Amino acid sequence: MGNFRLYLRYMHISTPLPSNLRAVLFDFDGTLLDSFSGHFAAYQVTFAHFGLPASLEDLLRVYSPDWLQVYRAMGLPEQCWAEADAIWLAEASRHTPQLFPGAPELLDGLRPHFALGLVTSGSSERVKNDLERTGLDGRFQVIITGGDVCTPKPDPEGLLSALAQLQAAPTQAVFVGDAAADAHMAQAAGVTFIGMLSQFSGALPEGDYPRVRSLPELARLFTD
Repeated sequence: MGNFRLYLRYMHISTPLPSNLRAVLFDFDGTLLDSFSGHFAAYQVTFAHFGLPASLEDLLRVYSPDWLQVYRAMGLPEQCWAEADAIWLAEASRHTPQLFPGAPELLDGLRPHFALGLVTSGSSERVKNDLERTGLDGRFQVIITGGDVCTPKPDPEGLLSALAQLQAAPTQAVFVGDAAADAHMAQAAGVTFIGMLSQFSGALPEGDYPRVRSLPELARLFTD
């Protein structure tokens, strides 16, 4: 843990790693899974179907893990959302995103020491398929998907539910994510946040928390 604190001092970040850390929880897309290009393509096809061309800049400007917020921001009428979901899922299934380098090694290194959880806005079926396809299934003690909550990120419901199942207090956990909604969710839950810089993370909020550019860099934060 000492290296983590040295890193924070070097980065001029005052937020410490909890001294009684018990649980490390992750977002999925953009954090462990390099799914940006496939999701961007799926959004483009979806919005084009409704006559709403979407550029990369458009989607980055409105991106949120809550896809309904993306629909709303792009001006898609609510009565079209169910059809849009079906189009998006069909198009996304045509892509096979891979893990970011170092994902299995990171999780395998953390598992002997901490409880691991996944808190994602992705649909249960899609997340399950991606975990199985990439070999990450079985590495998490709890998985919370978009279908498991009433209120999506940045509401803390999903993160708090995961912590309750892990029997860990918010002060005993960290959450790793790449989007503003991830940071706000962690803050609302009282959980230390670590920001993963990725193509999804252009809107990561300013704040007193560490940011990393790769999973191997993240792994080094937990090195004794």
